[in-house]
Amino acid sequence: MPATGVEPTLPASGKRSTSGRWLVIAGTAAHDPLTGRAGPAAAWREAYARLASRDRASLTAAELDTLAEALFWMDRPVDSVGVRRDAYAAHVAAGDSDGAAMAAWQLYYEHALVGELAVASGWLERACEHVGARDGSVVDGFVAVAEADRDHLEGRLDDALACAGRAVAIGRTSGDRDLLAMALQTKGRLLVALDRAAEGISLLDEAMVAVINGELSLLFTGWVYCSVLGVCHDIADLRRAAEWTDAALRWCETVNEGLLYPGLCRIHRVELACLTGAWSTAEAEARRACDELLSHDPRYAGEAVYLAAELTRLRGDLDAAEAAFQRAHALGREPQPGLALVWLAQGRGAAAVAALRLALQPGPSAPLARSALLAALVEAEIAAGDLDHAEEALHGLAAVAQRTASPYLEATAAAADGLVRLARGDAAGALLQLRRARALLQDLAMPYEAARVQVAIGMACDRAGDRGTAELELRAAEATFARLGARADHERARGLLGQTPALGPLTPREAEVLRLVAQGRTNRQIATDLVISEHTVSRHLTNMFTKLGVTSRAGATAYAYEHHLVPGQASPRPSSA
Repeated sequence: MPATGVEPTLPASGKRSTSGRWLVIAGTAAHDPLTGRAGPAAAWREAYARLASRDRASLTAAELDTLAEALFWMDRPVDSVGVRRDAYAAHVAAGDSDGAAMAAWQLYYEHALVGELAVASGWLERACEHVGARDGSVVDGFVAVAEADRDHLEGRLDDALACAGRAVAIGRTSGDRDLLAMALQTKGRLLVALDRAAEGISLLDEAMVAVINGELSLLFTGWVYCSVLGVCHDIADLRRAAEWTDAALRWCETVNEGLLYPGLCRIHRVELACLTGAWSTAEAEARRACDELLSHDPRYAGEAVYLAAELTRLRGDLDAAEAAFQRAHALGREPQPGLALVWLAQGRGAAAVAALRLALQPGPSAPLARSALLAALVEAEIAAGDLDHAEEALHGLAAVAQRTASPYLEATAAAADGLVRLARGDAAGALLQLRRARALLQDLAMPYEAARVQVAIGMACDRAGDRGTAELELRAAEATFARLGARADHERARGLLGQTPALGPLTPREAEVLRLVAQGRTNRQIATDLVISEHTVSRHLTNMFTKLGVTSRAGATAYAYEHHLVPGQASPRPSSA
């Protein structure tokens, strides 16, 4: 299975009437999308009130289908699954193979969505049994979609692609628009996972045309939106993600029942707002997404809580961010790289490195998620003074960026490359990479990321002897951080402006170690003070000696006093260990 991959999207529900046609109740009217004929006016809550008051055993299979769907849109997924099981049994008892197959199909997705893969597999086998001979029917096509998703989850991408191709063919032949859109988005995701992104995106766009034109039933409108947005996000196609996110949220505002789809779509908006610097909007939308998803099912809210934690981290409130990342973890969302970056900012570099390395084993295959972990690891390894491992992480990051051809990932890799070169003392090489990263980020209108790169450019200019440009870059970054409310970054930029002549070729962490050396602290004491290992302290000292052209702690101490890095110390007192 290629490293680049997009995981199958597994939304929660869907249903067919006993006739095999989709029955959709949206807002106040039910209709059959194949004929366009309006049915009896009934909102989901009205349908629930009408059916839940009756003895469950008296309900027909079609009525159980409707009750299960009503419970789903009323954000009661556990109750919905229980009723669907009853609906399946009722279809079997009535001899309705199509209805039974589709009930089993729904239960496959509902169990797979929450990670109950063994139970899901059993329901899919039931669906296949009810379809029987592959007759090219619409039900056959939907089962083929589920088989493609199962094979995708289990890593059999070629088998999955064959099933998806068959579903597409049935969708085109039958004219069932719901089936065709589902099949197109399934095949599109598989092609992206097989490193055939251009072909895959073309199919996803075709599926989205049906969505935008209002051709699909309510369930599949939301399903395809979620799937396409997820792929665009995973491969860092941020421009396309922004376009479809806006359309999805406009649709969500028309949905009068259910909070799952609005919450999922809102998550994508929060991610984009974070990147483009609209942090106030992102915070409000993150809170709203949390409320919506927690109302439906707490399992879906982990991503929203993670994004809220990330915004808190960017604002500089590390303790609150740490608590929020822990909450996201409790909801089932991997807390990295956000939590590791909090630890790094707190001086807990060894913990950050260990957590990031573990999160990458094997780690996510989706390019954006994997790149975020690798970029954070580069930063943490540099802070730890382990430039060889930083370069190893950089190579992985560059490979992902090259494979996806995403401008954002290209910028991320170039920025990381610049940081590694800067840490090795290659200011000129660092500037080439950092300026390329800044240009890409500015073109993508990502002010926070661009400002962070500007800080590194300022440091590189300083080390190259260009003090004037260094101050220009740092002041520009400082202004951006102040506007965004990125307090920690703002304070760091201000500090660098005050220390620009003094730092010389050293990183801020190396300068911090040097100050402690000059104060007479031993390696063990420095490790305790900075919450790092003695091995890391030794690496910092080796790097400092090389950059400063000295061979001893005494020489490094003399440099510190010469450049006023030890305020209040009357005379140098080098330590011996």
